[in-house]
Amino acid sequence: MSELKKLEFVGREEHLNRIISLVREPNLHVVLVEGRGGIGKTWLLQALQSRLNQVQIGTSEIIDCDTPVFNDAEDLYTQIAKQLYDSTYKEWLLRLRQLREDENRLSQTAYEQERRQLEKFLVDEINRKSRQQRLVFLIDTVEKLGRPELREEVWEHLGDLCHQLDNAVLILAGRPSIARQILENSFQEDELTYFELNEFTHEDVQTYILCKEEQLHFTLGQDLVKKIIILSGGSPIMIEFGVEYAYREVIPDWLESEDIETLPGRLQKAGGFEAEMVRHITQLQTSMDRLTLLLSRIYPLDSSDIANLLEISTENAQKLFIDAQSYFFIKPVMGGYQISLHDIVRDLVEKYVWTDIDPDQEWRKRDSRIAAKYFKQKDYQLGPQKRILEVQRSSDDSPKVANIEFLIEEVKQLREFNTTRWLWNALYADLTIGFETWYQVTNTIRTQAKKFSFVNQLLAIAKQFGKELNPDQKLQLVIFESRIVHALKGKSTTEHEVRKLEGILSKQSSNSSHQADIYNVLGILNTKLHLYDEALKYQQECLSQVQGKKLSSVIPAVANQVGYLHRRLNNFKEAEKYYKLGWDAAMEVDTPDKGLTQVMASIQNNLGYLYGLQKDYVKAEQCFKAAIDMWSSVESQREIADAEIASATISVNNGNYVKAKQLLERALSRCNNEENDNRILCRAYFQLGLNQWFDAEVVNETLWDVTQVQWDLNLLSLAQDALEKSLKLAEKYGIEEELPGILRQTASVYWHLGFQRCDRSLQKQALKLNDRSYQTSLEYNDTRYAIDSLVGKAEFDYYAKAYERISDYARELSDRFQSYKNIHQLYFGRILRIEGDVAFQEANYDFAFSKYAQGIPKIFQDGGFGPYSSQHELNLLQKKIERLPIELSKTLIQQLKSQWNDHKALKEWCDQQMFLTRIRATKQPSSHV
Repeated sequence: MSELKKLEFVGREEHLNRIISLVREPNLHVVLVEGRGGIGKTWLLQALQSRLNQVQIGTSEIIDCDTPVFNDAEDLYTQIAKQLYDSTYKEWLLRLRQLREDENRLSQTAYEQERRQLEKFLVDEINRKSRQQRLVFLIDTVEKLGRPELREEVWEHLGDLCHQLDNAVLILAGRPSIARQILENSFQEDELTYFELNEFTHEDVQTYILCKEEQLHFTLGQDLVKKIIILSGGSPIMIEFGVEYAYREVIPDWLESEDIETLPGRLQKAGGFEAEMVRHITQLQTSMDRLTLLLSRIYPLDSSDIANLLEISTENAQKLFIDAQSYFFIKPVMGGYQISLHDIVRDLVEKYVWTDIDPDQEWRKRDSRIAAKYFKQKDYQLGPQKRILEVQRSSDDSPKVANIEFLIEEVKQLREFNTTRWLWNALYADLTIGFETWYQVTNTIRTQAKKFSFVNQLLAIAKQFGKELNPDQKLQLVIFESRIVHALKGKSTTEHEVRKLEGILSKQSSNSSHQADIYNVLGILNTKLHLYDEALKYQQECLSQVQGKKLSSVIPAVANQVGYLHRRLNNFKEAEKYYKLGWDAAMEVDTPDKGLTQVMASIQNNLGYLYGLQKDYVKAEQCFKAAIDMWSSVESQREIADAEIASATISVNNGNYVKAKQLLERALSRCNNEENDNRILCRAYFQLGLNQWFDAEVVNETLWDVTQVQWDLNLLSLAQDALEKSLKLAEKYGIEEELPGILRQTASVYWHLGFQRCDRSLQKQALKLNDRSYQTSLEYNDTRYAIDSLVGKAEFDYYAKAYERISDYARELSDRFQSYKNIHQLYFGRILRIEGDVAFQEANYDFAFSKYAQGIPKIFQDGGFGPYSSQHELNLLQKKIERLPIELSKTLIQQLKSQWNDHKALKEWCDQQMFLTRIRATKQPSSHV
């Protein structure tokens, strides 16, 4: 059958010549060829490939988007990169893997920036190669490019890429789609050319058949030619069916025997000419018809796949693989290593053949059972291959590492492809068992490998069976998708997901088996939205459900989440109660596995942090040590670093800066990969910057005003560097919960550096950062840092002697955050002290000390930290008193004491100051002017 070749594109010479001419136009970026299925778009590309190569224009292989691997623009770019240099393809694959792994780690802004950088790499490589000669990339079946929900975005990205090409053209062929509208909006007339392929005229069909007869050295006969001309409707693929059947001598009896006058009536009853021509494939009574049916559902396939799925010998499969490519409706893909069915033929087989021969789908389910088992086996076999390569990577010298990385990436891609085929066939073969398999595999990938881009692909596979899933499976799918939203999507999508789940929840019966899951996911989503009250409500409902069902292995994790939310809301007693509840539940499990051990360690770590906030440093240390010991037992370096950072945070608050620095440096040493450890690095650098800032204060007992404090500029610069690293990580990876605090503390360090260096630009940056902290805190419902940054505005204005705005900040604090005055006493105390300092500077001493009388007890009750500790504040107040006249000092001290009746320690401090004032009276007068 070697003579049977696809005819060069008869009847399309005008299109061919026009496109070849246009390709030479320097401004042209895109040629878009559209037409319905079977109209001849693929053959046009094949003819173009041949002709363009003859005229010395660099032409790619035909990249066919009709394979399941084309999920987004980057999948197409991978095939384009393959047409360039080997080194380009290898680097592209590795960088693409990094981008996809970063999708759930980076902020949306940082992710888009990295994506643009990767696209620029490809553009630069195409432009580099096109300096040698004009390049043409041939891309077929473009209507299938990208998952349906991503297609508009994919075409926008593709249009953007084409705009950047210097000397290259993309020729795109496909059925009518959104591509034309998007591209026409993106390009000028001389940059884009559009062609629409229509059916052949009767004369074209006649010419086509004559040329085919001449090429194949056979004659169809006038009667048969006439029938094909009339019945094909000018569709090239229907003409090919007629010619090929005739040449292979398997022409349908009805086509030969019936008169042309009666044929239309007969065909109308059977579904038309195309239906009958496709049905005839199954009457070939050879292994080819079995392969055709298989390829209509499972594709693309290589010879090994064919041997296993058709259960034939390797030798016969190889022969069939070669023979199949002589049929016009079989096309080679993936560089000729695999074959696929022409998409229109696949559609027709599904529509007309399977419904006839397999009405109950048992045949197809049997095929899918075999396929699921086969692809599962292939999937598992690739695991050891990857591990062997990883061992080689760790032992080989550096020149070989890059190539091994590339080989590992190819194995990963192949494994993902096999996983998708395994799970699709498992779902088709048996929806009950298949859904269980799909859920188990996909959830493992979500929780362990965290390949969220791939998880989304697997989710799309399950959604294909959405109408056939039972209500319970549909609900599981909704809950699963919501968990992905928690990890991957933005605010608006998360809010939509919350509304959707709340709607489902309102329709659920109280004994629904998935209610606890829904409550848990709603808690997670609301935490992501920083709606901690709502999150707490749902997590408590979840906890109540799992307690009722006595799910002892689940209770610890949920109770830990409830405790965390109480701590975020400053309900410290409730937080401790739920942490301990989770701990007690975990203690009932005789043999804790790794997962439970990690939860127990997390509870101890959270308890340590809670005790530290309450200044119970002994208990805090005990808990941190227990957490580190537990995480060490399961070799969780990342979590050990977490505990070290939490412990360091408490040490910073306690003023133990040397210990804090040691803990933080140890935590940083455990992090060797920014992509995986970004949250830990962000928190560690934040606390390190805070520690270095507090440690930078030059102790001077003679100071009476905060503006006189001097800082070790070297340490303050180190603090600046650490905080900037933390800020960069928070912005790059979208670590929202840390951002308000980082912005606030970075602003303070910038301010003090700028103030001491007389650097106005640094002070301006500080004001901007502090304002960002305030706005971000309000957006993320971070009350603590919203209050802190508002007090920071007053603090910076006091330094700048812009006293007139400070009362406005105090009023805003009181109006907006009055309900938090007992929770965040330190900040309410500080703004009262700042108001007092303004009055002191203006010599309004009665008013100043009335503010000190209100503010100092609040700071004292909290204890404060660093430059805002209660002892620091009292020292400054003591020095202010020493600057006043003796009698005025005595009067003001007496006023403080009378208002501090409920504070024994502060009353004793007043007595101490009164005695010191009496001593001062015997020595020298006040120096205050």
